[in-house]
Amino acid sequence: MNNRKYSHLLYLRSAAVPGWTFSKCPAERKAVAVSCNAKRHFVQELIYKMDNWTIIKLLGGISLVLTAIIGFFSKYILTRLTQSSQHSYNSEIETIRGEIIKNNSFLTSLIQNYFSTSQKILDKKIQAYELLWTTILKIKDTFPSGIALVYQLLPDYEVEKENAFEDLNNNPKMGPVLRSYDMDTEMKKLVDNGKALLEFKPYISDNSYKLFYTYQGLIGRITHKFIWDYEKKKLYDWKKDDALKGVLKVTLTDKEMDYIMSIQITSLNSLTELIEYKILQDFRNCLSIKDSTNDTVEYLKDIETLLKKSK
Repeated sequence: MNNRKYSHLLYLRSAAVPGWTFSKCPAERKAVAVSCNAKRHFVQELIYKMDNWTIIKLLGGISLVLTAIIGFFSKYILTRLTQSSQHSYNSEIETIRGEIIKNNSFLTSLIQNYFSTSQKILDKKIQAYELLWTTILKIKDTFPSGIALVYQLLPDYEVEKENAFEDLNNNPKMGPVLRSYDMDTEMKKLVDNGKALLEFKPYISDNSYKLFYTYQGLIGRITHKFIWDYEKKKLYDWKKDDALKGVLKVTLTDKEMDYIMSIQITSLNSLTELIEYKILQDFRNCLSIKDSTNDTVEYLKDIETLLKKSK
């Protein structure tokens, strides 16, 4: 009987007889030891008989298992990290999106308020400039027509004559009209025309206001001095009034002044046209109305040519 079978019989016997053990039978212990040595000898022979390729395949199988396990856990860890990162990224995106929406709402509100305020200011400016132009026209209308006619018809050399006053005063049509003007009445009408403009001053440019005061000062000065001198039996020559020249130089250039003074007839009409033209140009600039800005002297020359052709 070989060792394996004998060992098996001993095992069965130990199971069938209660209280019986290997330690009670030396022969049986010896048989078990022999059986264990046979098993070790069998495993050693098996390992010695395995070739290299078999060992490699065995190790390779273990490597594949380990690789699969590592790959699984790596993928699992990567997925968890990706999900965590994605969650954090999505949270940041939502936060940023909320800030953008909030800022866009605030910006939209600012833009709407800006345009609303700008539109209100623009409406006020338009109203102010409409009133300013209306006031200019009223001042022009309050300029005594008899005085305006004198400087429109008489050339410079007739105004400068010694008997210029007598010629006008003795004229049956012009004399009575010129003598009828009352200084207080005429000056009051001129001052009243500018009062309505004061509340709109914040919406009118400084340049426009200076032009307005120049225009008002021109008409007011000529009206006042003409009536004053006429009562003293003199004819007022506005071109020789240094105070009036000082008022005009506030808004007119030397080139414009020289050209006005060089005109021998209708020079006062050209002067008022010039100031009105400069006011309109400033209107366009302040209200952002695009228009070609012509040279003022060239503009006056064109007006003078039209006046000459109309006579």
